[in-house]
Amino acid sequence: MTENGVSRRRIIQIGGGLVVVSGVGSTTAASKDDEPNGQPTETVVQTRSAHLSPDAPDIDVYVDGELVRESLAYRTVTDYRDLEPGTYTIQVVPAGADLDEAVLEETDELGDVDSTLAAIGEVAAENQPLQALFLDDDNSPIDPGTARVRVVHASPDAPSVDVVVGETGDALFENVAFGESGYTEVPEGEYTLDIYPAGDRETSVFEIDVSLAGGTVYSAFAVGYLEPEDAPADEPFEILLTEDSLPDEEDLEPDEEVPKEDEPEKDPEKETACEDKKG
Repeated sequence: MTENGVSRRRIIQIGGGLVVVSGVGSTTAASKDDEPNGQPTETVVQTRSAHLSPDAPDIDVYVDGELVRESLAYRTVTDYRDLEPGTYTIQVVPAGADLDEAVLEETDELGDVDSTLAAIGEVAAENQPLQALFLDDDNSPIDPGTARVRVVHASPDAPSVDVVVGETGDALFENVAFGESGYTEVPEGEYTLDIYPAGDRETSVFEIDVSLAGGTVYSAFAVGYLEPEDAPADEPFEILLTEDSLPDEEDLEPDEEVPKEDEPEKDPEKETACEDKKG
């Protein structure tokens, strides 16, 4: 499906509250212009993993036989890590199990964009089979007053959904089916998002309040069950909202500057005390 609808690798999440699960990922790293021998370097991109299968145990993730993510619990979205573009074999196994016990194995080509590998569906396969979902992440820079939001549908028993702004009735996403996703851009601000069965505006199945900052890229993963009492696992429907990319420091207003990692934030009371001693 197209970007103005939904694409095959993006999903939104809905839940009982606003939860930031992952750390911030960086945008796609540009390759250096040239090595000393005049040859361009390989582009390095960012990749991460997400455990979104509500009835699956903790998992380990292997890339080409190498353990890269260990003991991921349900609802975990990891930080990004560097990886060069190429073709990789991804295996997902129950935590601590051997590779020959893999429950998922996929070979996929990683291009020159950031990406997320998500385990979705169910071990029990009552509603959706367990499967690997590869998402292309658009963490490219965005205007300071605008937020980019991706919705990812990973709720096994939820129907196709529309995501609507409660204040205006405008649809941000329409007819998003399980395993599908899409991006949109909105002005920064506070929003109430209503989730409806696709094409139905009578009764929403979920509502969530979100605060979206300008210059920031988000993913909203819809996970869990609409009817957990009848599901293979007692995991209620919710939304996991991750900050995938933050604005560059030079794009921030002076009073919004991000403190440097090696410089602790100043304590006004301590500064006053120091000035008193100097006096």
